Amino acid sequence: MPTNDTSTAKSAFTVGKSLIGEGIINYKETNPMNTTNNASQSLFRFVSLRNPQLTEIKDKNLGFIHRPKGVTGVFDTAVVGRPAKTLKFTAMKRAAGEFNNSGFESEKKIEEGAFKDLLMIGRKLSKKETLESADWNLVTDYYKSLINTNRQLNAEGIAIFSQLWNNYIYQIVTQGDFYIKEAISHILMAIQLGFASNQDLTDQEIIKINGEKPLEKAMDGKIILPTILFSEDTETASLVSARAEGSEPALAARTVQRLESEARASFISSKAIHRKESLNTLNSELEKLQKKFHKSRHQAYQDEYSRYMAENKERLELYDRKLAEVDSKITPDMSEEEKERLYSTLKEYEVAPFVFTYKNEINLEDLQAKLSPESFDLFVELFGESTTSLTSVAEDTDSLQILSHDTLRMGAQTIVLDDEIESYADALLVVRNNISSSMETALQNSPLPEQQYANIGGASIPLIQNTARTPMAYSLYAHSAYVVAGSRGFVNFSFEVEDVSWSVANAKITATTDAAGTFEENYSNISVVDNKITLPAALVNRFRTSFSFKIEIIFDNGSHAYGEIATQYLKEDLNLTGMLTLKRAAVENPGTPEPGTTQKRKNFGIKRLGVADYMKVVQSVHAYVPGEVSNIENVMASELRHKSSVSREYSEITDTTSKSQETEKMSDTSKTSRTDMQTEVAKEIEKQQSISAYTRFSYGNDSAMKFEIGADYANNTAQHDSTRQAVMKSQEITERAMERVLTKISEERVQKIIKEYTETNVHEYDNRGKVTNTDNAEAAQPKHITGVYRWIDKKMKNQIYNYGKRTMFEFMVPEPSRLHRLALTVAKAQVLKAPVDPRKAPEPWLMADPKSATIVQIQHWAQEYGVTLEAFPEATKQVIHTASAVHSQNDDFGIDYTQFTIPDNYAGKNASFNCVSTRNRGGGWSGSRYSEVFFSNFKGDMIGRSERGGDLVFGEASSGFNITGNVSFQVKGHNVRSYTIKVVVNCELSDVFINKWKTDSFNDIIKAYEAAYAKFQEDQAKLDAEQKEKEAQLKERQDTFYRYMEHDVLKHNCIAYLLQDYLYTLGQETTNGADEKTTMDNFQVYLNENLDRYTALAKFMEQAFEWEIMDYTFYPYYWANRKSWQEFYISESMDPLFRSFLQAGMARIIVTVKPGFEAAVQFFLETGLIWNGGSVPVIGDPMYMSIVDEMRQPTGEPQGKYWITRIPTTLTILQDKSTGLPVDHPLPIFPEDDPKNCENPKELEFETSFSLDKDVQLQHSDKPTTLPSTIIKPV
Repeated sequence: MPTNDTSTAKSAFTVGKSLIGEGIINYKETNPMNTTNNASQSLFRFVSLRNPQLTEIKDKNLGFIHRPKGVTGVFDTAVVGRPAKTLKFTAMKRAAGEFNNSGFESEKKIEEGAFKDLLMIGRKLSKKETLESADWNLVTDYYKSLINTNRQLNAEGIAIFSQLWNNYIYQIVTQGDFYIKEAISHILMAIQLGFASNQDLTDQEIIKINGEKPLEKAMDGKIILPTILFSEDTETASLVSARAEGSEPALAARTVQRLESEARASFISSKAIHRKESLNTLNSELEKLQKKFHKSRHQAYQDEYSRYMAENKERLELYDRKLAEVDSKITPDMSEEEKERLYSTLKEYEVAPFVFTYKNEINLEDLQAKLSPESFDLFVELFGESTTSLTSVAEDTDSLQILSHDTLRMGAQTIVLDDEIESYADALLVVRNNISSSMETALQNSPLPEQQYANIGGASIPLIQNTARTPMAYSLYAHSAYVVAGSRGFVNFSFEVEDVSWSVANAKITATTDAAGTFEENYSNISVVDNKITLPAALVNRFRTSFSFKIEIIFDNGSHAYGEIATQYLKEDLNLTGMLTLKRAAVENPGTPEPGTTQKRKNFGIKRLGVADYMKVVQSVHAYVPGEVSNIENVMASELRHKSSVSREYSEITDTTSKSQETEKMSDTSKTSRTDMQTEVAKEIEKQQSISAYTRFSYGNDSAMKFEIGADYANNTAQHDSTRQAVMKSQEITERAMERVLTKISEERVQKIIKEYTETNVHEYDNRGKVTNTDNAEAAQPKHITGVYRWIDKKMKNQIYNYGKRTMFEFMVPEPSRLHRLALTVAKAQVLKAPVDPRKAPEPWLMADPKSATIVQIQHWAQEYGVTLEAFPEATKQVIHTASAVHSQNDDFGIDYTQFTIPDNYAGKNASFNCVSTRNRGGGWSGSRYSEVFFSNFKGDMIGRSERGGDLVFGEASSGFNITGNVSFQVKGHNVRSYTIKVVVNCELSDVFINKWKTDSFNDIIKAYEAAYAKFQEDQAKLDAEQKEKEAQLKERQDTFYRYMEHDVLKHNCIAYLLQDYLYTLGQETTNGADEKTTMDNFQVYLNENLDRYTALAKFMEQAFEWEIMDYTFYPYYWANRKSWQEFYISESMDPLFRSFLQAGMARIIVTVKPGFEAAVQFFLETGLIWNGGSVPVIGDPMYMSIVDEMRQPTGEPQGKYWITRIPTTLTILQDKSTGLPVDHPLPIFPEDDPKNCENPKELEFETSFSLDKDVQLQHSDKPTTLPSTIIKPV
C-alpha cells in the first residue's frame, strides 16, 4: 500500500504487482508491446485527379520506340500525294492493296529470315524474361552496324528500318495477320534495346528522363506510330465529315415496312379529311349556285314577260277592245253557236301566247363555268355514270366537251349525270351525306392519343409511348384523284427524329408539277409526336399525274435537313421511303463513314481528364507524450485514508432509435481505442460528401473520397502540384478529425456513464510511516504526500502513399434520363389509362365546345364514355302539300289560303312547286284571254305565271328561307277554272334543335369524362398507396435497383459517345428475336462476319473501362432543352438520387480506364478501330505519351512530406519514478515566448508555484491492509 517509503520498490504503475495487495488485481509480468514494431493503419483513401506529368518525347526517352528520322516508305508517298478531301487512312489502305510484303508473308518466314535472332530477343522482352549476356551483345552490335561514326543511320540502317516499319504499318492498316504484326513489334523492341545500349547511360539527361536504370525502361518500350500518317488533319477531317453527311445509308427492310405501313394508315385518315374538306367546298359552292339560279330564273322570267308585253302592247290592247265589243254583244238567250261565231271574229286579232323556257337547274355547262375545277371534278365523280372507270381519263383537259346539260365527253369516254339529280337540293343532300361519311372515316382511322400512367416507386409516372425510330427516315404518300378536271391530289410527307428537341421551326417545299408549274410551300412550328414529324398535306390540288420537289427543313435545335424527290409519274397511289440528309448544328456527330474506312474522330462530349492518383493516408505511432493533469491525490502526514471508486455502465435505446448514455466513471485506469482516429475521419469525410449527396454518387464498393483538379493538357509541375494539394487536403482532414477526438475525449472526462456491469476499485492511502531517521527529528516525521496523475497523449505520423493510377475520361451527357424515359415500360397490370378530355383532344377529335362539335364527333365521344344520347332524327325530311281549287272565274278570284305543318325540330329550307291550271272557258274563246296563277315563295313574295293561250303548266323553286311550325300557303289567280299546286318542302333539322341537342349531348359527355377522370384519380391514388407500402418494405432493394438503372442508362450514353456514330453501330440485329413471328422453334442467331465485329466491339467497350466504379454528378433541369424543362422539373421519385437523375438537364460522368487498356482505348479514340491483340502501338500524341509513361511508374511510393498529429488518449500515468513520469516541474507549465500577443499579459505564468520533492511520493507497501474483510475478497 502507498507509503512515504523511499525504497526502490515498484510503484503502483509497475506491471506485475497489485496496487493494494497481491491477488486483488491480477497483473502479470509480461509486456506484449514491441517497441520496434510500429504498426501502421490506413486512415482513409482518396482520389486526386490531375494532369499527366509531361514526359520527355525526345530520342533520349528510351521508353518509346519512334520511327527514325529519314525513314519513309510507300505509305508516306500515298499520304502526301492523296487527292483533296481524302483521309490519310483511306489513302494508306489503297496503297496497301499494291504493297509488296516480301519476306513478311508469314510468321514462319520471319522466324527463318534475317531477323530471327532479334525476334527471339524481342519475345523474351515481351515475356519479361532475363536476357543473357549474348543477347545484350547481339543487340548492341547489331545496332552499331546500322549507324555511322556520327551515330546517324547509315544506308543499311535506313533500308532495314524502312522495311520493318512499312510492313508494320501495312499490318495495322489491313488488320491482317496478328502474329506477323507481333513479330515485327518484337523485332523493333529488340533493336530499341540495342539503341539504348549504344547510348551514354551516365549522361545526366538520360538518367533524368529514364531514371537510375535507363535500360529497364528501354526493355518496356512502347511503339509510337508516326503522327504524320495516323493523325488526320483538321481540314481534311471536316471535309470528309461533310461528305459523309451527304451519304444516304440504305434503310433496313423492316424499317421500310414500318414506314410504309404507317404511311398507309395515315393516308386513309388524310384522304378522308381531304375529301371532307373538298366536299365542304363543293357544298358551299352549290349552295351559292342554287340561290343564284333561282334568282336568275325568276329575273329571266320577269324580263321575258316584260319584253313580250312591250312588243305586243298595241295588238293586245286592240284584242282586248275587240274582245270587249264581242262580250258586249253576248246576251243570255244566245245559243252557243251564235257565241262561237262572234268569238271567231277575233281570230284575225289573235296574239301569239307567251312561252317561257329556261335552262335546267342541273346544267353541266353552268357547273363547269361556275364551280372551281376541283369541285366540278368532284361533282362529276359523285353524280356521273360511265361504262369505264372515272379515274382513267385522258390527261388533256382541253378535249373535254359538253354534249348536253347532263352529258359530257372526255376523250373516248362519255359521262352522263344521274337522272335522279334534278335540282341543287337533290345534289346537296348527297354531298352532305358524303361529308358525314368522310368525317366518320377520318375519326375511325385517326388513333386517339391516350396518356398512360405507370406506378413506379409509389409515384404515378406518365409513360412516353414511343415507337422505335430511325432518325431522318422519311415516308411519302402521294394521291391523285381527278376525273375530268382540276387537280384533286395531295402529298403526305413525314419523317422520324431522335426526340422532342427536333421540332421543326420552318420547312420549305419547292415543287414542280404538271398542273401548277414551279412554286413554294412553307410550314412552321411543327411539333414532334411520337418522335415523328408530320407535315400538313402538301401540294393540295396542285398536281395531276406528275410532280417533283425539294424539301429544306430547319429544326429548333439549329440543325438542317434536306431531301429531293425526283419526278414521279402517278398511275396510282405512290408510297416512297428514304433518308433525309442531315446537317447538324454547330458541332455534332460526324456522318456515317464509308464502309471499310476511318475518319478523324472528333470525340465530341468526351474529355480526357488526365491521371487519377489513388492515394491513402497511412498513420503510425510516433511517440507517447505526457498530457494535461488528470487527477491529484493528496495524503496528509499521519493520515490513513480509504477510497473506493465505482464504475457502472448502462445503455438505453428508445423506440426512436436515438441512443442516450449516462456515464459515471471514476478510475485510475482507462482503455484507448486504436480506431478512434479512423472513425472520426470517416465521419468528417461523410460530412463533407453529404453536401452533394443528392446529386453525386460514386458507383462501386470503393468508398474513396474524390477531389480533383485537371484539364486537357500536360504540364511539367502537375505531379508536384497534385502531391502538394493532396498533402494539404489530408492534413486538413486529419486535423479536423483530431479536433473531434479532442472533443470526444473531453466529453468522456466529464460524462457519467452507467453500464450494465459494476466495477469497484478500492484504494488505501497509509501515511502513518515509522521514524526512520533518528539523527534528524524533522526528517523523521511523516510528511504530506501529493500524487499527480497525467493524461497520456500520442503523436501519430501521417504519410500519403500512391497505391495506383488510372487514366480518366469525362463525359458530359445532356438530358441523361432521356433514354430511360424513352424506354420506360412496365407491366400492363400497373398501367392506368387517363381519360382524354374531348375539349383538349387533337384534331380531328377536338370538341372544344358544343357549337364547334360535329354530330359524328359527339356520337364518337358518347360511345367512348358510354353516354346514351337522345335519339338523333333523320337529317332531312320532305313535306308535301297540295293546294287545289275550282273557281271558274273570268277575272281575279282573290286569295286562297291553305296550311301545312313543318314537323317538330325541323325547318323548311327550300321548296319546289309544280302548278297545273286550266282557263275558265266560260270567259270566251280559249286563246283570247290571259290566265295567271301566283303563289307564296315562303319569303314574303308571290311567284307564278301569267300567260295567254292555253292552260298553265309550270314549275318553280324557292330557297333561302327558314320556316317552322304552321305555314300558310297563299294562291291567287285570274281567269282560272281550276288549279292544282304540289308543294315539296325540303326540311332540315332546325338550328335550335341541333344546338340544343349538341349542348345537352356535350354536357352529358363532359360529365361522363369528369366521372371517368375522378375514378382514374381514385385508382391512381389507390395504386400509389399500395406501391408506397411495398416501397417501404423493399426500400433497400429499390435503392440498389435505382442505382443499377442510373448506372446502365449513363453507361449507355457514355458508350454512345465513344462510338460517335452510334445510330449505325450500336444495337445491330444479330438474331431474329425481334421478329413477331419468331418462336422458340425458329429462333436463330445470324452467324456471319458482322457478328464477330459486333461482339469484338461489345467486349472491348465492356472490358476497357471500369464501369463498376463510375462517378457521376447531376446538374439541374435548366441545362436541358428549354422545351423539356417542365417535363424534367415535375419528375418525381421516392429515391432522392433517382429524382435528381430524372430531373437532371446535364450529367458529368467520370470513368477510369482499366489498367492495361490505356493504349487500346487511345488507339480506338484516334482511329475508331479496335486493336486485335498484342502490344498496342501509341500514336504520337504528347498528351497521351505522357499518360503512358506515367502508367509505367511504380506504385506504393510515399508522396510528399509526412506530418505529425497529436491525439489525446484516455490513459493516465502517475508522475515520477517507479513507472512514473520523470519531470522537471511538479506540474506542467509552458511559458509564452511572446507575452505582447496576449490580451492580458498579467494573467500569464512564467514560473511554477509548486516545488518538486522527489523523496515524497506515492509508493507500494508490503504491509497488510487495514481494510475490512468485507471489502477485500481474494481472487
